[in-house]
Amino acid sequence: MFTHPKATSSRAARTCGFTLLEVLAAMALIMIVIGGVYGICGAAVELGRSMSETRVVETRVTNFVSVWRDYFENLPPGIRLSAGLEKTGQGAAGALLIEGGPMPFAWHPLLRQADAVEFRAEQGSDGRLAFVVRHLQKPERPRQAEEYAVLAQMPLLEGLEELRWQIFEPVDEKWFSAWDPKKQPEPPLFVRMRFRLAEDPRHHEHTFWVANDLQHGRVDQGGRRP
Repeated sequence: MFTHPKATSSRAARTCGFTLLEVLAAMALIMIVIGGVYGICGAAVELGRSMSETRVVETRVTNFVSVWRDYFENLPPGIRLSAGLEKTGQGAAGALLIEGGPMPFAWHPLLRQADAVEFRAEQGSDGRLAFVVRHLQKPERPRQAEEYAVLAQMPLLEGLEELRWQIFEPVDEKWFSAWDPKKQPEPPLFVRMRFRLAEDPRHHEHTFWVANDLQHGRVDQGGRRP
């Protein structure tokens, strides 16, 4: 017996699929969800990058301060220190020159034989400062007594917005931004450094004790050393 299939109504036919409007609404909802997920992932990546940069900055500063502190605390008697005796750019302190004693940041054995070490802030093409160490040596035929030739130099801290230091005079108990050993024969007692990195809004300030002979060059009224 042959039977004809029952005809479905138009309403039943419409319930078997989605209309174009429903498909577009679903796609819009999916795009909103995907955009939110990408936004959360992007924020997480940015947070991770910021934390990584902060850790790098902290490591740089910690290593620098550790080496710097160890250097000053182990200086032998009789070193000659001068600082801030020349004009410098905005936000920077003058050069800090230390003659005699061990050579810090000596990445090559020959640099340990240098006669002096100089720390200075140099301005780059981007307008930021770099804290540079220079190892110096007296030339064979110097034209003047305080002439030095640069053996090598290396940046210690880069991307600085500000770099300044002060020297503490132990007799009058005052801080000076410049130190001339010809006018201030007493060796300093402390060196205080203040700097700020471009990627770090904080100001870093550290005070270092100078392990020098505080009796060096001091005489009493009778012309004798105490």
